[in-house]
Amino acid sequence: MTPGPREQLLDKAITHFAREGVRDTSLRGLAPHLGTSQRMLSYHFGSREGLLTAVIDKVVADTTSALRTLFDEHADPFEAGRENWRRAADGARLFGALFFELSSHAMYGKDYARDLGQTVVTRTEEAFAEAYRSRTDEATARVLARLTLAVGNGLLFSTLIDADRAASDAAVEEFITLVRARVESSARQ
Repeated sequence: MTPGPREQLLDKAITHFAREGVRDTSLRGLAPHLGTSQRMLSYHFGSREGLLTAVIDKVVADTTSALRTLFDEHADPFEAGRENWRRAADGARLFGALFFELSSHAMYGKDYARDLGQTVVTRTEEAFAEAYRSRTDEATARVLARLTLAVGNGLLFSTLIDADRAASDAAVEEFITLVRARVESSARQ
């Protein structure tokens, strides 16, 4: 199914913001880069803030959907997690800076980003918790889900800054070993 005009503009905006950053870009300044007019962006998104809200929603929805699919496709949640890291680290070259830029908007309390905690943290954490629940109790699953999200975000941030993917890959492997041992220990108790 071919995406409609709004979805096409949203995809172009995400790609542009990933390349250039959001900064203080206005709809008027953005429109020529997307091959459209300010009027069409206003029609589809209402405002700059409406566009940024749509960007956040789409990126998070795509990310959590892909994560849930990985957990559905892999019998071993740790293998799914390893594949999730690989995809996230590969995608970070294009989308990582945008993710952290929009995260800083949430930290500064920007209205359009105020739900970022709900959309990014809660939905992603829930996807990890769901995978851990099949191996451990609810309380442990919740703690490990939050820890997994924090470690992944921290390693992505470090990789974007120092470009040492090999060090981050090694850290992920060590993290998987530690969490697997924790889950197995919890299951024995």
